[in-house]
Amino acid sequence: MGRPIKKIFIGERAGFGAGGEGVASVTVVTGTSSGYTDLDALTIGAPDLEGGVQAVGHVNSAAGAIDSATITVQGSGYTSLPTVTAPTGTIGTGTLTAVLTTGSNPVIEATAFLLGGSNLNADIVAQKGNDTYRVTTADGTGECSLVNDDPAAAGELAIIATDSAGGTYYVTKLYNNTVRVDPTNGTGAQFAVGDKVEWAKDGVAVANYSVSITA
Repeated sequence: MGRPIKKIFIGERAGFGAGGEGVASVTVVTGTSSGYTDLDALTIGAPDLEGGVQAVGHVNSAAGAIDSATITVQGSGYTSLPTVTAPTGTIGTGTLTAVLTTGSNPVIEATAFLLGGSNLNADIVAQKGNDTYRVTTADGTGECSLVNDDPAAAGELAIIATDSAGGTYYVTKLYNNTVRVDPTNGTGAQFAVGDKVEWAKDGVAVANYSVSITA
């Protein structure tokens, strides 16, 4: 099988399962607010990614005004800032702004088609062969192999690489520092079929040199 992929790059994406990020905190911009009770629930927008968990939190209030906010469930699957509101009382000129988690491991983003299911967001659990991985989706857990298109049948797995211009490629081989890419069913123009390309651990691709494959 060759050298296996390092464990920090597989498993549940960034520790959040669905990929994306969680809500680390909510910033309260000082302003007028009234009518709140301590621990009133926040309403936090739904995650962007399928299978994500909606974040949960509450306000901390003194004399009816919001002093701060506490996140009790960070959630998962956020790729953009969700709206945050406190549904009781009156905010006035104050605002509530979500802050997403940062600094998570650059875990590989994938989709997979399991038997009896469909093509869904996937967490890579373990490497089983040169191009075969055990994955988990909302349909369960099973082994799938890399393909150069969106998975359309059971046992297929796709990892999409993105170049600095936003062009896409399907990964046909995965290594700890590089990937082999195929632009046939993608939109990328910086690399050709079979090129072995660096993948950027920070998620920032460099033109004609590296691609991003992480969530």
